[in-house]
Amino acid sequence: MKVGKMRYRITLQIPTDETDMYANPKDEWTDFKEVWADIVPVSGREYFAAEQAMSETQFKIYIRYLDGVTQKMRVLHGDVAYEILTVLGDKRSGMLTLMVKVIV
Repeated sequence: MKVGKMRYRITLQIPTDETDMYANPKDEWTDFKEVWADIVPVSGREYFAAEQAMSETQFKIYIRYLDGVTQKMRVLHGDVAYEILTVLGDKRSGMLTLMVKVIV
C-alpha cells in the first residue's frame, strides 16, 4: 500500500462504558484516534428482512499500523459510520486492514 493513496481522514471511536439512570448502557462513542486511510469498496448485496428491502456494502479500510484497534470500535468518515467486522494487522508491513460495513 502506497501512503499516497491514503487520502481520507477517518476517526476511530470506542464505545463509552457509561450507563443511564436505569443501568442501561448508553449508545455513545469517544474518539480514539484520527488517522489517514484508504477506503475501497469490496462487495455489496441486497436482501429482504422483515419484509423490507435491505442493502449492505462492505469496504476495506487501510491505515498505518496502530496498537489497540479492535472489533468493538467503529470508524467515522464524514457522516458515514462503519462497523468493524475484522481487524487484519501486520506490524512488519506497518499496515492494518479493517473489513467494515456501513451502519444504517
